[in-house]
Amino acid sequence: MTGTWRSGRCARAMGLAVSLALSMALSGCFFETEQSLRAQLSETLYLREPLYFRDRLGCTAALYSLYSRYPKPGVIPVSDLTAALFLMERGRAVAFNVGLSPDDISREVIGREQRSGLGIVNAGVSGATGCLEERLEVPLYEAMLNPEVVTVYDPQARVLSLIEWEQKRVWVLRSYD
Repeated sequence: MTGTWRSGRCARAMGLAVSLALSMALSGCFFETEQSLRAQLSETLYLREPLYFRDRLGCTAALYSLYSRYPKPGVIPVSDLTAALFLMERGRAVAFNVGLSPDDISREVIGREQRSGLGIVNAGVSGATGCLEERLEVPLYEAMLNPEVVTVYDPQARVLSLIEWEQKRVWVLRSYD
C-alpha cells in the first residue's frame, strides 16, 4: 500500500509540475487582460471603451469604441501595396489606404509576399474566430468585406485592426501561428 501511495503522489506532483511549466511557457502567448492589450494599442489607435474582449490560447479578439477614425501618427498610411510590404517587413505598423476591403487587402498581400501576407491572414478572421462569440461573427465578416473599413496591421505585435468609422468602432484581432 505504501508503494501505491508514493507512486500516486509522485504522479500527481509530476502532473502539477508539467502543468505549471506549460502554463508558464504559454503565458507569453496571451495579452492576459484587456488593459495589457489596450497598452499595446495605445501606440496605434485612439481607443475609447472596450465593447468586447476575449483572449485565449491561439487568439485574441476585441472590439472598442473609438475617438478618431485615424490611426495615431506612428502608423504609416500607405496607398501602395508594395510600400506596405516594404514597411511591414521592417516591422512598421501600416494603415492601408488603397480602396480595398480588409479581405481584398489580405488576398493581394498574400499574392505578392507570403511572409507578410500570412501575418495579416493569420491575425484576421482565419484565426481570431475562435475568440469570438457567435453573435459577433457576422458583423466581423461584414467589416472584412467593407472597402470603407480602414485596415491597420502592426507586424511587431501581429495585430490586425479594422476601423469601422460608421459604427465608431475598431475590431482588434490576433492569432498565433
